[in-house]
Amino acid sequence: MSSGAKSVDQRVARGDATREQILAAAREVIAADGYRGASTRAVAERAGVQLSLVHYHFGGKRGLLAAVLEYENERLVERQRELFAKEEPLADKWRTACAYLQEDLRSGYVRILWELWAAALTDEDLARRWREAMAQWRLLLEGVVSEWASITRVDLPMPPRAIATLVANTFQGAEVEILVGVSEEDAPHYDALEAVADLIGRLQAA
Repeated sequence: MSSGAKSVDQRVARGDATREQILAAAREVIAADGYRGASTRAVAERAGVQLSLVHYHFGGKRGLLAAVLEYENERLVERQRELFAKEEPLADKWRTACAYLQEDLRSGYVRILWELWAAALTDEDLARRWREAMAQWRLLLEGVVSEWASITRVDLPMPPRAIATLVANTFQGAEVEILVGVSEEDAPHYDALEAVADLIGRLQAA
C-alpha cells in the first residue's frame, strides 16, 4: 500500500473514532441531562472535541440525536437477536429480556430512548426514525412468536404480529412508569413480567 493510501486510511480511522467518541458523549449527556441539556456544545465539551467536529459529522443537533437513536437501537436489536437465537426455552429467554430491562434502566439507555421519543413529538424526521426503530423490534418479536408456535404447535389466540405488538407495548409501558417513579408496590411490573414467563412455560409444557 502506498504512503498516500495509508494516510487516507488513517484519516478515515481517525474520523470514525471521533464520530464514535461524539456519539458516546451524546449518549452520556442525554442520560444525565435529558434532551434539553443535549446541546451540540455540551456534547462537544463532554467528548473533548471542537464544536465544529460535531457539526461536521452530524450536521447539528437533529442529526446527532437521530444517530444516537439509530446506534442505540441497533445495539438493542442485535442483543435481542443473539438472545432469541440461543438454544433454550422461550420462558428463560423472556426472563433474560426482563433482566435486560433492569440493566438498561441502570445504564441510562431507557431514559435516552424516551428522551428521544419526547423530542420526536415535535420533530417529524426524528419521529419517522423512531417508528422505523420500533418496527425492527416488533418484526423481530413477530418472527420469534411465529417460530415458537410452529415448533411447539401452540394454537395462538391472535396473530403473531398482534402478540409482538402487545409484548413491545408491555415493556415500553413498564419503562415509562418506572422512569417517572411508579413503584413496584403501586404497579408490580416485574411480577407481571415473571407471570408471563410462567404462562409461556405452561403453554410449552402442555
